[in-house]
Amino acid sequence: MRKLHFTHCKKLQFDTPVVSHSFSLRLVPATDSRQIICDLEKEVTPAEHLADVTDEWGTTMCIGDCYAEHDTFSYSVSGIAWVKDTPYIEGPLHPIYRYPSELTRPGEYIEQMYAQAALDAQTSQERAEAWMHLIYSSMTYEKGVTDIHTTAEEVAAAGKGVCQDYAHLMLALCRRDGIPARYVVGYLHGEGETHAWVEIFDGSRWCGLDPTHDRLINSGYISLTNGRDYNDCILDKGFFHTPGYEIHKVTQTQQVRVVVEDM
Repeated sequence: MRKLHFTHCKKLQFDTPVVSHSFSLRLVPATDSRQIICDLEKEVTPAEHLADVTDEWGTTMCIGDCYAEHDTFSYSVSGIAWVKDTPYIEGPLHPIYRYPSELTRPGEYIEQMYAQAALDAQTSQERAEAWMHLIYSSMTYEKGVTDIHTTAEEVAAAGKGVCQDYAHLMLALCRRDGIPARYVVGYLHGEGETHAWVEIFDGSRWCGLDPTHDRLINSGYISLTNGRDYNDCILDKGFFHTPGYEIHKVTQTQQVRVVVEDM
């Protein structure tokens, strides 16, 4: 097994102080049949209340509040992951992964892509790998042309995007082909930021595929959370008010650092 140390830090700066800040954070990778997580440390500042809960997809979610006035908010998590050099993860299938989600619903462009592919592969994994190769050859990796609301259909039409978009397009094609598939967010050795990929269910287990890099996942991947699409896997979200609860636009700037290195 490969021993990796991971660190994920984020700092938000508000241009005006805020109060009554409630948040939910998906920060904790889970131990499963492919990875073992240990020596975990996390810090959230400021926080007057913190609690760990499990979301509907089995991810540990840290929820909390800070009622006092503050103009910065930060969190960090670090730990060690022992990772097998395999793309396979044991676990049951939730039937919802068979069906389109909000961001992966097929339209005209995905239907054209699906109809023109004419795959010869037979097994679920073989067909998923064929879809992955097609997406990789059809797409151009480009930052700044999509956002968190961009759908798989819009990605198919544009032919460009980032890892989130590659994953959404693959989810759409796999589900259209009858292959259960889920969206995964995690860390990739050497990437410097969070990464998204896909896991398909082959009838008995999950198999991880990365359409952005056109390969099965390996020991450099640490899974953090999964769901139907990006909307189920938002790592941090929350809401707050300005002092006096007056209506006021608050601008946020952020700094993010992700490091995954061998030990």
